Amino acid sequence: MGITFGKRKLKIKIIEQKEQVIENEAKEKASVAVMLKETPEVKINKSVLKVKRTFKDTLKELTKFSTEQLHLSDFTVYQYFFSDSRYQFQKISGDIFLTEITLEKYLSIPKPTVIRRATGLAETKEYRSRLVLLCRFENKDYIFMWSSILYEVFDEKIIKELQNLLREMRNKL
Repeated sequence: MGITFGKRKLKIKIIEQKEQVIENEAKEKASVAVMLKETPEVKINKSVLKVKRTFKDTLKELTKFSTEQLHLSDFTVYQYFFSDSRYQFQKISGDIFLTEITLEKYLSIPKPTVIRRATGLAETKEYRSRLVLLCRFENKDYIFMWSSILYEVFDEKIIKELQNLLREMRNKL
Protein backbone atom coordinates (compact mmCIF):
# COMPACT_ATOMS: atom_id res chain seq x y z
CA MET A 1 0.00 0.00 0.00
CA GLY A 2 1.67 3.22 -1.13
CA ILE A 3 1.24 6.83 -0.14
CA THR A 4 -0.62 8.94 -2.67
CA PHE A 5 -1.09 12.69 -2.83
CA GLY A 6 -3.58 14.75 -4.71
CA LYS A 7 -7.22 13.74 -4.96
CA ARG A 8 -8.89 12.27 -1.92
CA LYS A 9 -11.50 9.56 -2.16
CA LEU A 10 -14.31 9.35 0.32
CA LYS A 11 -16.43 6.23 0.61
CA ILE A 12 -19.91 6.59 1.98
CA LYS A 13 -21.86 3.46 2.76
CA ILE A 14 -25.58 3.80 2.99
CA ILE A 15 -27.58 0.89 4.37
CA GLU A 16 -29.27 -1.25 1.67
CA GLN A 17 -27.77 0.80 -1.15
CA LYS A 18 -24.63 0.65 -3.22
CA GLU A 19 -21.39 2.41 -2.21
CA GLN A 20 -20.77 5.79 -3.76
CA VAL A 21 -17.32 7.16 -4.39
CA ILE A 22 -16.94 10.93 -4.18
CA GLU A 23 -13.72 12.48 -5.42
CA ASN A 24 -12.47 15.68 -3.82
CA GLU A 25 -9.43 17.63 -4.83
CA ALA A 26 -6.92 18.48 -2.14
CA LYS A 27 -7.35 22.04 -0.89
CA GLU A 28 -3.68 22.54 -0.02
CA LYS A 29 -0.57 20.90 -1.18
CA ALA A 30 1.79 19.76 1.57
CA SER A 31 5.23 21.26 1.49
CA VAL A 32 8.05 18.77 1.27
CA ALA A 33 11.21 19.44 3.31
CA VAL A 34 14.42 19.05 1.39
CA MET A 35 16.79 16.61 3.08
CA LEU A 36 20.47 17.42 3.10
CA LYS A 37 22.61 14.61 1.78
CA GLU A 38 25.63 15.48 3.91
CA THR A 39 25.56 16.52 7.55
CA PRO A 40 28.07 19.18 8.51
CA GLU A 41 30.85 18.02 10.82
CA VAL A 42 30.77 19.52 14.29
CA LYS A 43 33.91 19.35 16.36
CA ILE A 44 33.22 18.98 20.06
CA ASN A 45 35.93 19.40 22.61
CA LYS A 46 35.58 16.40 24.94
CA SER A 47 37.00 18.26 27.92
CA VAL A 48 34.10 20.71 27.70
CA LEU A 49 31.55 17.90 27.93
CA LYS A 50 32.96 16.40 31.13
CA VAL A 51 31.19 17.74 34.19
CA LYS A 52 33.68 18.64 36.87
CA ARG A 53 32.09 17.77 40.21
CA THR A 54 33.52 16.47 43.41
CA PHE A 55 32.25 13.57 45.46
CA LYS A 56 31.01 16.05 48.10
CA ASP A 57 28.96 17.94 45.48
CA THR A 58 27.22 14.77 44.36
CA LEU A 59 26.55 13.80 47.99
CA LYS A 60 24.86 17.17 48.54
CA GLU A 61 22.62 16.54 45.53
CA LEU A 62 21.83 13.02 46.75
CA THR A 63 21.04 14.31 50.26
CA LYS A 64 18.73 16.98 48.85
CA PHE A 65 16.93 14.44 46.64
CA SER A 66 16.56 11.96 49.53
CA THR A 67 15.07 14.44 51.96
CA GLU A 68 12.99 16.66 49.66
CA GLN A 69 11.65 14.26 47.02
CA LEU A 70 11.66 10.87 48.76
CA HIS A 71 10.85 12.38 52.20
CA LEU A 72 13.41 10.23 54.01
CA SER A 73 14.49 11.38 57.47
CA ASP A 74 18.26 11.11 57.20
CA PHE A 75 21.08 10.18 54.85
CA THR A 76 24.55 9.23 56.12
CA VAL A 77 27.72 8.09 54.35
CA TYR A 78 30.74 6.43 55.92
CA GLN A 79 34.00 5.60 54.19
CA TYR A 80 35.77 2.49 55.42
CA PHE A 81 39.19 0.95 54.90
CA PHE A 82 41.20 -1.87 56.43
CA SER A 83 44.18 -0.74 58.48
CA ASP A 84 46.08 -2.12 61.50
CA SER A 85 44.24 -5.46 61.20
CA ARG A 86 40.81 -3.85 61.70
CA TYR A 87 38.31 -1.71 59.81
CA GLN A 88 38.53 2.05 60.21
CA PHE A 89 35.47 4.24 59.57
CA GLN A 90 35.22 7.90 58.68
CA LYS A 91 31.91 9.76 58.47
CA ILE A 92 31.71 11.69 55.18
CA SER A 93 28.18 13.09 55.30
CA GLY A 94 25.11 13.02 57.52
CA ASP A 95 24.17 13.36 61.17
CA ILE A 96 24.05 9.80 62.55
CA PHE A 97 27.06 8.65 64.55
CA LEU A 98 27.17 4.86 64.63
CA THR A 99 29.42 2.62 66.67
CA GLU A 100 32.17 0.66 64.95
CA ILE A 101 30.47 -2.60 65.92
CA THR A 102 27.28 -1.58 64.13
CA LEU A 103 29.21 -0.43 61.07
CA GLU A 104 31.17 -3.70 60.94
CA LYS A 105 27.86 -5.56 61.00
CA TYR A 106 26.79 -3.56 57.96
CA LEU A 107 29.94 -4.61 56.08
CA SER A 108 28.74 -8.22 56.04
CA ILE A 109 25.64 -7.25 54.03
CA PRO A 110 26.21 -8.30 50.40
CA LYS A 111 23.17 -6.56 48.86
CA PRO A 112 20.86 -3.66 49.72
CA THR A 113 19.23 -4.46 53.04
CA VAL A 114 16.42 -2.85 55.01
CA ILE A 115 16.75 -3.06 58.79
CA ARG A 116 13.60 -2.67 60.90
CA ARG A 117 13.01 -2.86 64.64
CA ALA A 118 9.82 -2.31 66.58
CA THR A 119 11.56 -0.13 69.18
CA GLY A 120 13.74 1.73 66.73
CA LEU A 121 17.40 1.26 65.89
CA ALA A 122 19.81 1.01 68.81
CA GLU A 123 21.76 4.22 68.10
CA THR A 124 18.86 6.52 67.24
CA LYS A 125 15.53 5.71 68.85
CA GLU A 126 13.46 7.96 66.56
CA TYR A 127 14.27 5.94 63.42
CA ARG A 128 12.25 2.81 62.69
CA SER A 129 13.88 1.60 59.46
CA ARG A 130 17.18 1.95 57.66
CA LEU A 131 18.39 1.06 54.17
CA VAL A 132 22.06 0.05 53.91
CA LEU A 133 23.96 -0.03 50.61
CA LEU A 134 27.64 -0.76 50.14
CA CYS A 135 29.24 0.96 47.18
CA ARG A 136 32.66 1.66 45.68
CA PHE A 137 33.68 4.99 44.10
CA GLU A 138 37.13 6.04 42.90
CA ASN A 139 38.80 3.00 44.56
CA LYS A 140 37.24 3.84 47.95
CA ASP A 141 34.58 1.85 49.79
CA TYR A 142 31.49 3.51 51.25
CA ILE A 143 28.47 2.59 53.34
CA PHE A 144 25.37 4.55 52.28
CA MET A 145 22.54 4.63 54.83
CA TRP A 146 19.09 6.14 54.54
CA SER A 147 17.00 6.27 57.72
CA SER A 148 13.31 6.90 58.24
CA ILE A 149 10.89 7.30 61.12
CA LEU A 150 8.43 5.10 59.21
CA TYR A 151 8.52 1.29 59.19
CA GLU A 152 7.52 0.49 55.61
CA VAL A 153 9.05 3.36 53.64
CA PHE A 154 11.73 1.34 51.84
CA ASP A 155 9.89 -0.62 49.18
CA GLU A 156 11.42 -2.10 46.02
CA LYS A 157 10.65 1.02 43.98
CA ILE A 158 12.59 3.34 46.30
CA ILE A 159 15.49 0.88 46.62
CA LYS A 160 15.81 0.62 42.82
CA GLU A 161 15.59 4.41 42.50
CA LEU A 162 18.37 4.94 45.05
CA GLN A 163 20.55 2.29 43.38
CA ASN A 164 20.06 4.03 40.02
CA LEU A 165 21.02 7.36 41.60
CA LEU A 166 24.22 5.83 42.95
CA ARG A 167 25.01 4.40 39.51
CA GLU A 168 24.44 7.79 37.89
CA MET A 169 26.56 9.42 40.55
CA ARG A 170 29.39 6.95 39.89
CA ASN A 171 29.20 7.61 36.13
CA LYS A 172 29.28 11.40 36.53
CA LEU A 173 32.39 11.51 38.70
